[in-house]
Amino acid sequence: MTTLTTAFAASAMRERGYTVIEGPATPITGGAADSRNVLPGDLFTAFPGENTDGNLYVAPALANGAVAAVCERAPEGEWPGKTIIVAPDATRAVGELAHAWRRHCRARVVGITGTVGKTTAKEMTAAVLSRHFRTHRSTGNFNSREGLPLALLSLTMEHDVSVLEMGMDSKGEIVQLCEIAEPEVGVVLNIGLTHVEKLGSIEAIANEKLSLARWLPESGTAVLNVDDPRIASAIDGLACRTVTFGRWLDHSQPRPLLAWSDYHGEGLAGGRFFVSSGAKQARVDSPLPGEHTVPAAISAMAVAMALGVSFFDAANSVGRAEVEGRARALPGKNGATIIDDRYNASPASMAGALAMLGAQRTSGARTIAFLGKMAELGEHAEAEHRRIGEVAAANCTALVTFGDLGRIVADAAKAAGLAGTRWFPAKEEAAAYLAGQLREGDAVLVKGSRSEALETIIPLLEAAP
Repeated sequence: MTTLTTAFAASAMRERGYTVIEGPATPITGGAADSRNVLPGDLFTAFPGENTDGNLYVAPALANGAVAAVCERAPEGEWPGKTIIVAPDATRAVGELAHAWRRHCRARVVGITGTVGKTTAKEMTAAVLSRHFRTHRSTGNFNSREGLPLALLSLTMEHDVSVLEMGMDSKGEIVQLCEIAEPEVGVVLNIGLTHVEKLGSIEAIANEKLSLARWLPESGTAVLNVDDPRIASAIDGLACRTVTFGRWLDHSQPRPLLAWSDYHGEGLAGGRFFVSSGAKQARVDSPLPGEHTVPAAISAMAVAMALGVSFFDAANSVGRAEVEGRARALPGKNGATIIDDRYNASPASMAGALAMLGAQRTSGARTIAFLGKMAELGEHAEAEHRRIGEVAAANCTALVTFGDLGRIVADAAKAAGLAGTRWFPAKEEAAAYLAGQLREGDAVLVKGSRSEALETIIPLLEAAP
């Protein structure tokens, strides 16, 4: 058996006392939490939600091709050929199944967390490691107590390494993910304000993110961005080994094991920089655009080294990595270029994306930002949106925003001297205005939190097919 099967799932869940209606042994090739997104071979988990209950959709999921389901109530009717696991807590049960399968496969697990850049770092790390190991990775944003177990269901016995993104929006979530995945290497990229509305303080966020490093066994390795003072200050309390990286701006602090310098951007094609480790130095050509993506590239190097890859082989592997970043270049109306970076937005990622946009500026061309809000900043929201307005003024020739928090961004940009600033109550109005202004050579950044659903306005800015 190389792939998870319904027989394995039935046995593992029955051992834990759950009710199992077992169908024939069938491969499970992935996991799903939305019945509309089920693919043939998936295991569907009926998670309870804030707005709906997954238990209402078990039957549609099975009808759409799921070969098994973990649920809290058995669906009505007969489902021959399907395996149905009924447990009082579906979230806990699928976590237990994922943990059992992870142990059975014995892959070495890498966990990656941070306020910004987790997905980019995960993709880059998996791409680098795939040049040396048979590598599995979590897909999309399967990084929560619900998503990470589903990601592990696609692990196979052939994989040497699994690279998993670990997110959190509540206390204790990272530890729960560690107990499921049992990482050998843990990466902490940065600590910022996203989710402060739920966690209450930056200190609480730091404690949660750093719990990944603190969970690791003594034989494990923590990969830490010591440019972040909250991360650097936690090193002495760790029991595991550490691989530190950073720009080393503060020479009163110990030099990181991997120190980077001399970044040179090459637009959306990526950038290059130098990394030194003791007497060794290598040039790294990263396919990721923007200086703010350097931590993702260099942490991938560090993970590879922690798993036994040499310094120079790790550096070369970054340059050869095939990875699709979050920012996508799309043809825009009238010869403009749309930089679609709408996946999510935190203060750090927003500032980094604006700096990348500013680097696109050439003689006669305009750099335009279309910005939505940054969510879950709590009492820091006004100050952080004001700061982003100032960053936009330094990097843009024009700015278009919308909504209540967008007005704060626009007002701050105007106050900082950006005359080409427009604000609208709604995103549709803002996009319609911008579409009429686009011209040859414009570079337009589209960015905002997922809750803004900016995918709905991208077609208004794109060139006709």
